[in-house]
Amino acid sequence: MKVKDLVLYQISTDRNYKVGDKLTFGKVYNGQGNRILNTKFNDGKDAKYKLGFQYADSKNIFKKKDLVIDLCKTMSENDFVLRELAVEEVRKTKYPNLPSRLKCMFLSDTKQVVLENLKTFHLKGVGKHFQAVAVKLTGELFYSKSVALPRNGLSYGEYMEIADKYWSQDQNSTDSIKEILFEGKAEIVEIIEEFTKD
Repeated sequence: MKVKDLVLYQISTDRNYKVGDKLTFGKVYNGQGNRILNTKFNDGKDAKYKLGFQYADSKNIFKKKDLVIDLCKTMSENDFVLRELAVEEVRKTKYPNLPSRLKCMFLSDTKQVVLENLKTFHLKGVGKHFQAVAVKLTGELFYSKSVALPRNGLSYGEYMEIADKYWSQDQNSTDSIKEILFEGKAEIVEIIEEFTKD
């Protein structure tokens, strides 16, 4: 959907936006794209799952709670990467005119939603400084309404099937908006609220 001078809302992470900042989305990887392509889960060390097998075999896994937490985080990140790569493959193959989740700006449709999200966004563990901002947009929007993207430990093929439903969903649906993807030119028009995590 093409838009011009539409105002929507975003939570930015570690960007320190100022009113009047002008940005372009769609050409380079966003934070999510960089996270998928450049994050090392264990700083290049031996894979945690190998250590996990060793501890599980010796039945000491529950004595090593930090290892269990690290294993869970690694598995969660791997599931996230698998899902996003499947979604991007389907987009490139069947819906190349739609905004890429790896290069877009993620948005909310109301101030209320973005302020509610700001309260919990830091719990995701990524970033230290968060801003709820109003953004004036000119470009291409995609609305996720009736189909969301779960992270359920699915196969690549299953994620591709869900991705096809996600990209083909009815943009005129009256269901509530889950997320909005945008590519194009954006201008920060208001800093609504900020939060810094210790």
